[in-house]
Amino acid sequence: MKILIDLSILRHPYCGLGQIALNYGRWYATHAESMDGQVRVTLLVPRGYIGAFGDGVDYIEAKDIYRLMPQLMPRYDLWHSIHQLTPFRPRKGTPRILTIHDLNFLYEKHGAKQQRYLRRLQRECDSASTVCFISQFARSTALQHLKLDGKELHTVYNGVEQTTAGPQERPAAVDPEKPFLLCIGVVKAKKNVHCLLPAMDRLPAYTLIIAGNDSDPYAQALRSGLAEHPNVQMLGIVSDAERRWLYAHCTALLMPSLSEGFGLPVIEAMQWGKPVFASRCTSLPEIGGAHAHYFDNFNPEHIANTIADGIESHTDADAEAAAEYAATFGYETHMERYWLLYRQLLGTSVGNKTAEKKNIF
Repeated sequence: MKILIDLSILRHPYCGLGQIALNYGRWYATHAESMDGQVRVTLLVPRGYIGAFGDGVDYIEAKDIYRLMPQLMPRYDLWHSIHQLTPFRPRKGTPRILTIHDLNFLYEKHGAKQQRYLRRLQRECDSASTVCFISQFARSTALQHLKLDGKELHTVYNGVEQTTAGPQERPAAVDPEKPFLLCIGVVKAKKNVHCLLPAMDRLPAYTLIIAGNDSDPYAQALRSGLAEHPNVQMLGIVSDAERRWLYAHCTALLMPSLSEGFGLPVIEAMQWGKPVFASRCTSLPEIGGAHAHYFDNFNPEHIANTIADGIESHTDADAEAAAEYAATFGYETHMERYWLLYRQLLGTSVGNKTAEKKNIF
């Protein structure tokens, strides 16, 4: 049996989807040798990633010719598109799993552009036999706007990389002596970061560190106004080692986002036992659960008071409970769910030896 896993989004390794694809690759690099020989995995990757995840898997380059003419692709028994934005599709007749991360365009786009995105996503769903969602929120939203009759539907929460492992490096621009609050992720309008700036005027004991891709015009406008908020810094893209340092040393994570399909930083910060402050929008209450604090509105005084009160009340027991909760989103659980699904769709069963080990190999 041959499975293709589409990791072509590795061409953008620093976006959220790129990080997910990278973690898929790393997982196969450490698990491929113990996989059942009945199933062979091929990773669809950009040229620079051929061979990057070891010899236990096969590789095929994500060439434009395959995007334009999928009939030239080799035949596979199952194809998994790990996100809905991929330009690559299998040959006609190949069973396809499509993972939908969000329908954020419903909040970000309007009119004809919104409908164009919706039609594109509907076409992707039409070509899939199985549709998976990274949260119940994403699933319920899709069911409201897409025709999914006859599709097998599953919710498989995102796997979240264990950020507490690995080297750390302090970003040069960060003063290690001053406590800071962290806001991390691509800086776009949907992240609603601007609402934090006037709140920080009321929290002079802290610096707000904003880390992530800041090439969007929204981010540029945000940066141009920082002179009015001296305790706010924008770092731009940070390395993995710097990201770990920021999580390890921040006082709390702030995520006032208006639109999320999951919200990876919420779980990443909880791995460290940090208090998390998030909006009540879209998937964030589902993912943060009872372990996060929530903004009821975006009034600067309310935001500042919520943060101050939450930090003061955060105990060691809260930190331990948050870390235990975050551990339930590990990649072992995520990949096990998918491999059980792969086996089901391929019509093969998990052997007794596998069942005894409580995994899918």
